[in-house]
Amino acid sequence: MIEEILLKFKNKLLNKDIEFSKIYFEITDINQTYNLETCAISNMKINDKPYLKFKISTESLLEIVEGKKHPEDLMFDEKVKISGDISILS
Repeated sequence: MIEEILLKFKNKLLNKDIEFSKIYFEITDINQTYNLETCAISNMKINDKPYLKFKISTESLLEIVEGKKHPEDLMFDEKVKISGDISILS
């Protein structure tokens, strides 16, 4: 299920100049970290290179991908935590 959600999210960003291999999602309710490039569980140590990590629950990620919530709304509610290098998105 998480893989499908991340794939939908990735497909929405395909026309952007973003390096997906450096973006990770730590899914808090299942305690797993996924890489956006592969949309699969990642066992790689992400602190060893430039990265951008979103710490988020499955429910909150789905709300963002389906457009039900704006990411900023969830950040202010402290449901999403971001760490790493935000310039990866530019």
